[in-house]
Amino acid sequence: MGTPVVRAALFDLDGTLVDSLPTIAEATVEAFTRHGHPVTVEAVLPRIGPPMEVVARELTGVGPEESQAMYTSYQDLYYSEYIQRTPPHEGAHALIDALSTAGVALGIVTNKNEYGGRLMVTVQGWDGRFGSIVGRDTAAGPKPSPEAALFALRVLNVSPSQAALVGDTEFDMNCGRDAGLAYVIGVTGARTAAHLRAEGATHVVDTLMEAGSILLGGAA
Repeated sequence: MGTPVVRAALFDLDGTLVDSLPTIAEATVEAFTRHGHPVTVEAVLPRIGPPMEVVARELTGVGPEESQAMYTSYQDLYYSEYIQRTPPHEGAHALIDALSTAGVALGIVTNKNEYGGRLMVTVQGWDGRFGSIVGRDTAAGPKPSPEAALFALRVLNVSPSQAALVGDTEFDMNCGRDAGLAYVIGVTGARTAAHLRAEGATHVVDTLMEAGSILLGGAA
């Protein structure tokens, strides 16, 4: 293991540390259908990233009031039935362990609300591992706003020039880029490497192991 290249590493949750996109999509389908707007898992999956009421408006054309009601139904279903079935992505536990051992401060920046972010951390057995957990309702603005990452770094007392953000969508890349983070690492899967680079990634990887190699000084 090399010398860490940053003092803090921020992580997105959904699609990055945890393989939650399938269960998010399934909960979304059930919630939207309950409101008379049936959608498919295939339609939902590429939309995951922004706040869920935005997804509701984009997929069904509903207004702000109904989209908020659909988001509330989604939350009730997801937090009571679906989140508990979410597995970590391969390498997530090992990466968190390695960064912690190396003295890197860790944070979560998610577009779940803070309750959902903390619940996911608990589900994965990561309580106490992250010094900052920022949800969509924690900072002045959710991703792609840079304030989400900057809020987390203020809690960790680390400057953007000494920090990294790891995520899998343009919302993560935009957030890290506009916050001025030294490393903005895109993980392919939900988005292509070309898309992640175009949206602000300084590095693109296919696995969390590769992200760890960069963060721990093992790769350029």
